[in-house]
Amino acid sequence: MSEQNIRIVTRPRAGSSLLLLLLLWLLSLQPQAVHAQQTGLGVDLSLIDGVELTPANIFNYRLENRGQQSQNVLVRGRVYYRQSALNFTYEYHISLQPGVTQVSRDMISAPVWNFSSPGLKELFQQYNKLPQGTYEYCVSVYPPGTSPEYTPGDEPQSCVYQTVDDLFLINLLSPDNDAKIYEYNPMLSWVVNYPFASELTYRLRVAELKTGQNPQNAITRNNAMYQDNNVMSTSAVYPVTARPLQKWQPYVWTVDAYYKGILLGGAEVWKFTIIDDSEYMAADVEQSYYEFDRHNGDTRINAYGSLCLKYISELNADTLNVSIVDNDGSFTAYKDKPLPVKLGDNRIKIELEQQVSLKHEGKYTAIVLHGQNKKFIIPFTYYNPLFLKNKQ
Repeated sequence: MSEQNIRIVTRPRAGSSLLLLLLLWLLSLQPQAVHAQQTGLGVDLSLIDGVELTPANIFNYRLENRGQQSQNVLVRGRVYYRQSALNFTYEYHISLQPGVTQVSRDMISAPVWNFSSPGLKELFQQYNKLPQGTYEYCVSVYPPGTSPEYTPGDEPQSCVYQTVDDLFLINLLSPDNDAKIYEYNPMLSWVVNYPFASELTYRLRVAELKTGQNPQNAITRNNAMYQDNNVMSTSAVYPVTARPLQKWQPYVWTVDAYYKGILLGGAEVWKFTIIDDSEYMAADVEQSYYEFDRHNGDTRINAYGSLCLKYISELNADTLNVSIVDNDGSFTAYKDKPLPVKLGDNRIKIELEQQVSLKHEGKYTAIVLHGQNKKFIIPFTYYNPLFLKNKQ
């Protein structure tokens, strides 16, 4: 066979053809991503990360142009609150030279603003304040000549998060925190540090402080004894038409400030209790220790802030488990606390005021379980030391 008659035929492999088709298909699905990479733009919000926004600093960020030529870009900013309809946006055009541009308010001639409500616009632009809550601030840069097919989200974007909580711009005045008062319709007053205080309205709340709660939990979780959402001044009297306040029951109260329906911030939560000086009890400073195993429930004793118990043990090593129940038989916070005891005379002092939240003049029962399966019942009346005065 001569060399002229030799023909070599090369056939492409089936796998290579499929790989080429797959690559072409993937590229066809991502034209916008390629376009975004070609813009060479970037946003850096690190200068205002963790800083509450004001009209003076909202434009304090850097824009980056990684190209070789200047670009006339569109910049859009957006602030929106989580779980709220509050939001505002702005946009402007700026010419970016190659490299990093530090933006400032003076560089922007006519930003176009859009606010979700007139009140939010006044609050931010006139009073340099933002409402209470958590917001997200995002800045996006759109390349020049963006086509109508340009998909939002392809542009370079950066976001930061910030929480506004003006806890100390509203200060409660009276009654003092943890005050003991005699009025069943007390005057509640506060002071506001906003320069535009005359433009504000207030929400006043009063609630019970229940066993085992701290003031913040009580005001958040409990139904309000009284609530007024439209207080026009910085004081209010607990009205006679509201649910009556009870003696010895601790209450909590707080105030929130609003500007045209927009929450600005709230005060701390304070506590007060109504007492009656005519029933301000006199009690001995020292309590005798009650030998409960000799009586086992036949006598109700008084506990002035603490429960003083006497126990004679016949064992070298012994343990008592103590629980406290109320009149309904439900356990309080003090439940099954093991108490080691020694051979002979044991004096046990359980500090109820520090470990358990009990009501003044409340009726309770201590249940003592012995390691030998013995059960002792100790009925007692609890007296809060804050409502007692020593005998002279």
